[in-house]
Amino acid sequence: MAAKKGGPGAPLLSEPAVQELLGLMAAHNAPGQRDMLAMLQQIAGLEKQLNAAVEELTAMRRELAEARESPVKRTLQNAVKALEKSVAALRERLGAVKAAVVDGCKRAVAAFKEQGVSALAHTAEFFHIRPALEAVGRELDKAIAHDENALTTIQAAATEYHEAGLHLKNALRAVTGREPVAEPKGPGALARALAGPFKAERSLLSSMKGRAEGALNRLGHLEQAAERPPIRQTIEEFNAKIAAAREGQEKTAPTVKRNER
Repeated sequence: MAAKKGGPGAPLLSEPAVQELLGLMAAHNAPGQRDMLAMLQQIAGLEKQLNAAVEELTAMRRELAEARESPVKRTLQNAVKALEKSVAALRERLGAVKAAVVDGCKRAVAAFKEQGVSALAHTAEFFHIRPALEAVGRELDKAIAHDENALTTIQAAATEYHEAGLHLKNALRAVTGREPVAEPKGPGALARALAGPFKAERSLLSSMKGRAEGALNRLGHLEQAAERPPIRQTIEEFNAKIAAAREGQEKTAPTVKRNER
């Protein structure tokens, strides 16, 4: 069932307040409009990738369900449970980011209606989303670490299995008078099948981490712009300083008397 436009489950860029602010910034060629749009696109991309992460978790559970019972299987099942908790926390964190963005857009639009175009030069003042975005990044680090640990477990189990098989094979070769095999084979089909979803999840989460950092970078640009005074104000202050300097020079200039004839 498709999410209703403007509802809690609607994509970020479909929110009416977001569309209204972007429209105002474009119509008035507001400074920072590119950074604003890029930041919102990064956050919207995080929403989509989170849904894909849930699908990868389903693939993990499916692969593990087909594996035979073993300590490795139980370890990986625990890893999947930890990932599921991280993904659930990510959904909550992203929900907080989205709510803060929508609220910021509403406040920026209200400021525009009260103050005019000048309010659009300081849109970052209305977006208090940095802590929420940083929390998303920390949660992604945790989830990536869970994937790394699971892949290390799979690799170690595969290596141990093949080394055990190698010892048995060399014992049989020795009995038959053949030279021993020096190196174990690489991971088997089962190890590859188990590692596949974890690798896909790690890649996806790493991409999400990049998006979160990109959103923070764009937010930083907007925050820097918000700290600078509007160009018109800067020009007026500069002209006032020039006028004051000229007035001071005129007051201190010596009076030149004409030579009497």
